[in-house]
Amino acid sequence: MINAAFICGLTGWVVAIFSGAFVVPLIVSLVMGDGATRPFVASLLITLSLGALLIFLGGQEARQEPRYREGLAVVGLSWLSINLLGALPYWLSGQLGFWDGLFESFAGLSSTGGSVIKDLTVVPQGILFWRSLSQWLGGMGIIVLMVAILPFLGVGGQIMLKSESSGAAMEKFRPRVAQTAKCLWLVYLGLTILLFALLVLGGLKPFDALCQGLSVISTGGFSNYNESAAHHQSVYIHWVLIIFMLLGSLSFAMIYQVFRGQWRALYNPEAIFFLLIILGFTTLVAVPLIYGGYYSPARSFFHAVFQVVSVISTTGLSTADWGAWPEISKAGLLALFFVGGCSGSTSGGLKCVRWLILFKSLHRVFRQYIHPRGVFPVRLGGKPLSDQVLEKVWLYFLLYMISVIIGSLLLLLMGLDLGTSLTAVASCLGNVGPVLGQLGPTSDLSLLPGPAKGVLSLCMLLGRLEFYSVLILIFPEFWSR
Repeated sequence: MINAAFICGLTGWVVAIFSGAFVVPLIVSLVMGDGATRPFVASLLITLSLGALLIFLGGQEARQEPRYREGLAVVGLSWLSINLLGALPYWLSGQLGFWDGLFESFAGLSSTGGSVIKDLTVVPQGILFWRSLSQWLGGMGIIVLMVAILPFLGVGGQIMLKSESSGAAMEKFRPRVAQTAKCLWLVYLGLTILLFALLVLGGLKPFDALCQGLSVISTGGFSNYNESAAHHQSVYIHWVLIIFMLLGSLSFAMIYQVFRGQWRALYNPEAIFFLLIILGFTTLVAVPLIYGGYYSPARSFFHAVFQVVSVISTTGLSTADWGAWPEISKAGLLALFFVGGCSGSTSGGLKCVRWLILFKSLHRVFRQYIHPRGVFPVRLGGKPLSDQVLEKVWLYFLLYMISVIIGSLLLLLMGLDLGTSLTAVASCLGNVGPVLGQLGPTSDLSLLPGPAKGVLSLCMLLGRLEFYSVLILIFPEFWSR
C-alpha cells in the first residue's frame, strides 16, 4: 500500500513552510498601518498549526526520501492545501466571499492573474502585497523551494520537482537536486531584485515596484491598479515589463548557464522557436491595427508586441483594451492562449517545446508517407527523441483539449455564452488571465457565477501542475498496491 504516513508528514512540511509566507504581508500591513494585520496573524497560526499537526501524524516516516507514487501524491495534495490556505487572508479580512477568495488564491498561486476584485484602489496594501507574493511563490513553485531547504529529501526530491510541473524543475544542471533547486531560486530572486530596481528608477513607488516586480517575473500578471499596465504612463516602464516578461518565459536553467558564461545555451531550439512565434504574431496583430486606423504605426507595433509577449508569457498584463481590436488581432492573441512560454520557465500554457515536437513529428509522418521504408527520427537540439516522448506529447495535447471542451461545457450549463466559456477555460488552463466574450480582457471576473469560479479554479490548478499530479489522485488504483 502507498505510505499514507509519509504523504501526511511531508505535506505537513510543505504547509508549514508555506505558513512563513504570511509573515511578509503581515509586516507590510504593520508598516503601512492598513488595518489588515489580524487576518494575516490568524492565517499564519492556522496554517502553521495544520502543518505541525500533519508532521506529527506523519512521525519519522516524513523524513524518508519519497518514492514515485508518494511524490506525486504529496505534490497534488500540497498544492490543493496551499491554494485553500492561501485564501484565508481574503476570507478573514472580509474582502472577498468564499468563491471569490478561492478564485483569487488559485489565480495567485498558479500565477494566472485573472482577478475577481472590482476595485483595487480600496484594497488594503497588505492584501495587495499578498496577491503579488502568492504569484511569486507559485511561479517558481513551493515544491522547488522545499527541495532547496529540506536536505533529507535527497534524490527523491527530483520526483517531486518533475511532478510539480515540466517547468522550472525539469532540467537537473547541478550534481545534486537540492543544488539545482537553490540555483533556480537564486536566479529567480536575482531577476526579481533587478526588475524592482529598474522599476524604481522608472519612477514607480517602491511598494508598487515590488508588487509589480513579483507578479511580472513570475509571469502572473496581478497589478495594484484597475487599469493594469496601462496605469503606468511610461514607455520606459512598459519596455522593462516586456523584457522581464520575456525573461520569465525562458528556461531558468538556460539563464543560469548564460550567467555562468555558457553562451552556447542561447542556441536553444525551443527559445529560438519561441522568439519566432513572437515576431510572427506581433506582425499579425499589428498590421490590422495600422490599417484599421486604431493607432499610429509605431504605437500599433508597441501595443502589439506588449500584448503578444504578455499573452504568450501567460502574464496577462495589458496596455490597452484589446477586446475592442480587429477580429484578426484578437484571434491571434487567442491562439497564443494555447502556446505558452518555454519549458523550465514560470509561464504556463502548452509550452513551445511541445509545439515544436508536434510539428517535427507531423513532418516525419508526411516524410514516411512519401518514403514508406525510410527511418526518420525526430530530433530536438540534435538529439533523437524516443517514441515514448512523442506519445506523451500527443497524449498531453489530447488531455488538454478534452479539458478545454469539458470545462467550456460546464460553464455553458451555468448560463455563460460560448465565447466567454471557451476563452475563460483556455485562459485558466493556460494560466494566462484575460477572458474574451461578455467580460473582455481588461475586466475583472467578479460577475461570473460562484460555481463557475470553482471550475476555473480547478482549471488553473490543472494547468499549473500539468494535469497528472492532480488527476492521478482520483484513481483508486493509485492508492492501492
